Amino acid sequence: MASAGPLQEGLVNDRTDGSIGLAQAREASPGSGLAAYRDLVTGSRSWLGLLRHELVLSWGALLPGATGFAFRRLAWRGGLFLHQGRGTLWGRNVTLWHSRKMWLGDGVAVDDGCQLDARGCEPGGFRLSDGVLISRGCIISGKDGPLSIGPRANIGAGCVMYASTRLEIGADTMLAAQCYLGGGRYAVYGRTDVPLAEQPEPRRGVVIGEDCWLGAGVTVIDGVNIGRGSVIAAGAVVTRDVEPYAVMAGVPARQLDTRHREVVNGVNT
Repeated sequence: MASAGPLQEGLVNDRTDGSIGLAQAREASPGSGLAAYRDLVTGSRSWLGLLRHELVLSWGALLPGATGFAFRRLAWRGGLFLHQGRGTLWGRNVTLWHSRKMWLGDGVAVDDGCQLDARGCEPGGFRLSDGVLISRGCIISGKDGPLSIGPRANIGAGCVMYASTRLEIGADTMLAAQCYLGGGRYAVYGRTDVPLAEQPEPRRGVVIGEDCWLGAGVTVIDGVNIGRGSVIAAGAVVTRDVEPYAVMAGVPARQLDTRHREVVNGVNT
């Protein structure tokens, strides 16, 4: 008997946003809204650390053009991150949560309006490798586990990704604009006497192999492993593991073809 799909199993994807982090911070520091903000932003009990974080980010956040890039490259180096490689570039209005847990390789570029969140990571568990490009308006969140983006990966504008247990993107992989990765799942056909938000979540993480290409608006739900060299068509919703070099499309995504071809006289057949 064929296994049921995610909806038949009673599972749906959870598009949780940063408000959960605010709630958690409030619970951790119930006596003070400012203390909750400190815990949320820096992950530290140090007021001096919060002051430094605010000053360094706010001074350079709105500076335009080459002046802003130069200022942020210099001002954001001194201990703001666990490790920051050479030649990093930072756009305007970038939000950083728990930046001391972030490991950044050489030549990382983060465009305007991005949010990088390492709250759920151990130190070094939020990793952007050499040459990673994060385009404008992305949310990259290690919400509940480690997050790793491999060398030379290109993340398109407005992408959102959450590590529910872990999230890995391989080297040279490309995500077009507005992709969504990860989140959590809820057993919607389980107990109805318990609110969905209070029921256990089966979490398995998302892994995308090297040299993959995800078209605009692709959704990859929690628990999916996409094999090396795969191509996912725009708008697809990936609910199951994908074989290496597969060509996928649809809702839910189904395999249409494979990139492997027999080569005859130098031409793919």
